[in-house]
Amino acid sequence: MAATKHYESYPEGNIPIFLAYGFRPAFLLMAPYMILSILLWALYYNGTITLGFISDGLSWHIYEMLFGVGFLGMAAFIFTGAPELYPGTVPIVGKTLAAIFGLWMIGRVTFWMMGTIGVYPTAIVNILLFAWLTLLVIKPIFKDPAKRHVSIAYAFVAVQAAQIWFFLSVAGIAKTAPLEVLKVSLGVFLVLIILAIRRVNIEAVSEILELEGNEEAFFARPPAYNLTIFMITLFTTLQFFFPENRALGWIALGTAAASLAILNDFINYDETNILFEKLIVSLELLPILIAIGYGLIGYNYLSGLHYFDGDLLHVLTTGAWTLSFYLVMIVITIVHTGRDIAKERNGWICLSVALIVLATILRIAVAFYPEQASTLYLLSALIWSAPFLIYIIRYSEWLLSPRVDGLPG
Repeated sequence: MAATKHYESYPEGNIPIFLAYGFRPAFLLMAPYMILSILLWALYYNGTITLGFISDGLSWHIYEMLFGVGFLGMAAFIFTGAPELYPGTVPIVGKTLAAIFGLWMIGRVTFWMMGTIGVYPTAIVNILLFAWLTLLVIKPIFKDPAKRHVSIAYAFVAVQAAQIWFFLSVAGIAKTAPLEVLKVSLGVFLVLIILAIRRVNIEAVSEILELEGNEEAFFARPPAYNLTIFMITLFTTLQFFFPENRALGWIALGTAAASLAILNDFINYDETNILFEKLIVSLELLPILIAIGYGLIGYNYLSGLHYFDGDLLHVLTTGAWTLSFYLVMIVITIVHTGRDIAKERNGWICLSVALIVLATILRIAVAFYPEQASTLYLLSALIWSAPFLIYIIRYSEWLLSPRVDGLPG
């Protein structure tokens, strides 16, 4: 199985189990931090609480969802994936892992307190954090003579560039408004998500087919993914320079169509019908949500921007972005704790995915029923938090326990 390739290079020594592999501390931190962040934001948005130490609540919310939580997802993905993709790569474990996630915690404190301590200390900590991760990514990728997966390294660099641009904007050095930079950053993260989810699809579906005794191989073919990446990049770029041009509507619809083309990977089978199998259908929902998000944005542009674009964007954030992180958490947690992914697909995962979709529907309903915005936003936040609470209850013990197959990590 793919998830056992790296163990010849696993470091020796007595390593605490919660630091035995990169996904463990990342996911132990990610689920509670996502719940904390969204509930604080929902209560702040509704006026129930004040966050006096945060100078710009909206930028705080978007930045923490993208870069704060995003770092954990990026770290979990690459720390778990690099030893699999590049045999001989030594997994990042133990004290180094503790230092990286310790710096992440310092980064969160500094960003929350940026209004008090200033932008420069905050920027230095968070930029160093992403620079460290980026260097760890680039090293194995560029040592590979074939330069496989080099696009991931470029995407990590693009995320770091977007973050530097954001802090320059907050400091007043760059003239672009911070919210505009964050909108571009969302496009960068969506590109990274497409790159990551293609590899997750390959691992998860291939494992399921193998464990169920199916002889057909699963292929996540590059063309549809590459076209989707191109269209997301094109739309993000043109929207930044021409934010009110109605031609963006057609580009958004083209992005939606490109995303739907990814579904062809799941239906090109002669003997095995995998389209509606547990977990696999959740993986299929990601390109569907991306298509719906860009489809609604395209319709909004072509109809004269009748709806607030920020509300419609939440199909991509509350929906696609969240679902991608949740699926990465589920697949990596099951496979890399030594369990059978075909057997561990259960109703709790289906319920969690359904809750993410429901939270998305409630959030974008704000665009159509603005008079109910406070109620819809709070309901959406509560329902959105539930899958991560389920994850904590069901999987925290796995993250704090050795692999069930006896292998290290």
